[in-house]
Amino acid sequence: MKPWLAVLASATLGAGVQGCAARDPGGELRSLIDSAESAAEARDTGFFRELLSASYVDARGRRRDDVINLIRGFFLVNSTIEVVNRIDEIVLAGDDAATVTLQAAVVGHAPGRSVLGLEADIYRIELELVREDDAWRVIGADWREP
Repeated sequence: MKPWLAVLASATLGAGVQGCAARDPGGELRSLIDSAESAAEARDTGFFRELLSASYVDARGRRRDDVINLIRGFFLVNSTIEVVNRIDEIVLAGDDAATVTLQAAVVGHAPGRSVLGLEADIYRIELELVREDDAWRVIGADWREP
């Protein structure tokens, strides 16, 4: 099980969709997931640094900096990353808190790692998010193989 995946696959959610007069939190979260997928494939660590709240703690006790370092390491090892996700459920708690459950497949290419140089993993991910400074941030995560 790879600890960076909860953030990476959100697949994992983005650095922030700014609010507008007529908010659609569910739509915002779907858009964030699409943005995060693109950021992961672009190996954009800064995007994920913005994604995680300063108060982030995951189910294994990892804090924001721990997860950012894991993501940075994954990006350094893999020259190419492909992410595919499917949102199973978005549960809103008002306009400023949500839980997103998704399935994510991540394929990384690191020359010399295997015969083809590919490693693929599939996970079920649950993300806890809150709106901070008018942007969605991940405050907690849990993931496991389905």
